[in-house]
Amino acid sequence: MVETDEGGGEAGIAAIAGGSRGIQSVEIGNRVLTAMMRAGRPLPLKAIAQAAGISASNTHRYLASYVRDGLVVQDGDGGRYDLGPVALQLGLAAMARLDPVARAAAELAPLAEATGFTAHLAVWSLHGAIVVRLHRSRVPFVGALSLGSVMPLLRSATGRTFLAWLPASVTAPVLATEIEAAGQSPSESEIAVLIDGIRRRRVATVDGSVVPGLAAASSPVLDWQNEAQCVLTLIGTDRALADPDHPAARRLAERCRMVSEELGASA
Repeated sequence: MVETDEGGGEAGIAAIAGGSRGIQSVEIGNRVLTAMMRAGRPLPLKAIAQAAGISASNTHRYLASYVRDGLVVQDGDGGRYDLGPVALQLGLAAMARLDPVARAAAELAPLAEATGFTAHLAVWSLHGAIVVRLHRSRVPFVGALSLGSVMPLLRSATGRTFLAWLPASVTAPVLATEIEAAGQSPSESEIAVLIDGIRRRRVATVDGSVVPGLAAASSPVLDWQNEAQCVLTLIGTDRALADPDHPAARRLAERCRMVSEELGASA
């Protein structure tokens, strides 16, 4: 995009963008706000201009308008700029309109069709991770998985993902019940290592630990607090899926990361 002087009225600011007419000054202004958003901290004028790819003088004009409107605040005379209260209100209003489960569920069919694995979505409940959406692949398999299935925390990819991406205070009661029922207790260090690996890869996998002969890979859909709103899982008979670097597992993680970013996640 070529930078222009936006002060000359509609004739000077209308542009063709993606086949439809748009307001070029608005698009450039969005680059200023996006640069500030991605920085995650207050920035000086020159840094914002560089990140937005426009001149410092034009950047200053946008910032001055945004300060007047409350989209941006400035720390003292000539100080750094940060997002203001109106920007916060816009963000909160946008998040209030989001339905994380519905948005994530829209990924099930494309994932199943692209990978050949059955895809399901689970949410957290008082009893743990429960399957609430299911899209079967073109490759059938025999198994007890169905809507309403409760997935164990330690032995399922879905449960492990919730364990890694929910606060310990949330998962602790279910984890304690599961450990008591199993009659064996993994050490805190073992659980910590498991969680650390899942968070680094954004993928949890298992190979036949819940349903014999079925492998699974799971990834979280995170909210603005970087906590799991729901978990998407691929499951099938190909044991290679238990490798976190399997192409289907990586595709799953990428789609979940994209949806998470839409929900305001930064992790």
